[in-house]
Amino acid sequence: MQKNQVLQQLLTEKECMLKEIHHRVKNNLQVVMSLLNSQADFLEDKVALSAIRESQHRVRAISLIHQKLYQSEGVARIPMRDYIEEVVAYLHQSYCLHHTVRFELQVEPIELDVTQALPLGLIINEVITNAFKYAFPDGRPGTVRLSLHRLAKTTYQLTIADNGVGLPAHYDPSQSPSLGMTLLHGFSGQLGGELTITSRQGLNFSLVFAEEQLSPVYAR
Repeated sequence: MQKNQVLQQLLTEKECMLKEIHHRVKNNLQVVMSLLNSQADFLEDKVALSAIRESQHRVRAISLIHQKLYQSEGVARIPMRDYIEEVVAYLHQSYCLHHTVRFELQVEPIELDVTQALPLGLIINEVITNAFKYAFPDGRPGTVRLSLHRLAKTTYQLTIADNGVGLPAHYDPSQSPSLGMTLLHGFSGQLGGELTITSRQGLNFSLVFAEEQLSPVYAR
């Protein structure tokens, strides 16, 4: 009995230590965002300024992961519904599109391990950022729909679709050298997922991936 109490105490101390680490990482990332913001104040080139802003969004997506881990009872699982809602709200506010672009979310109550939640969050950040930047030019109104649901016990599908202008003619997203597309393919590969991008009546992004199976000790 005493051995179990010692083990439980060690586990509690480890969880507290991990929470403190996540808290410090989140604070450090906030410093990085502040530095990027300060750098942006001295930039006049629109391309460079856009690159800085997009870097801030990526850092914010990572920072939210650590914030969720610090606030949660566990130390490795991320409630995706709350996380996605915060990422979307942040991007919506950043691009000041409250009155022109409507957002629809359908996210099941799914929790993912941090090793999968992080690349998935960065994928969502990239796709939504591209939608806000390119799908609705000249103040055109539109809708972006995001869904994350379970296809099978350990298989999920992320879908993000908009009714914007779609991709340019003869544009092949699989051959694009842009940073955004490179990150999408890279993070999708990290998840071991099947990525599909189509452009019919807007842009449709779909990613099917399987949940990473953890050992019982680590999962706990």
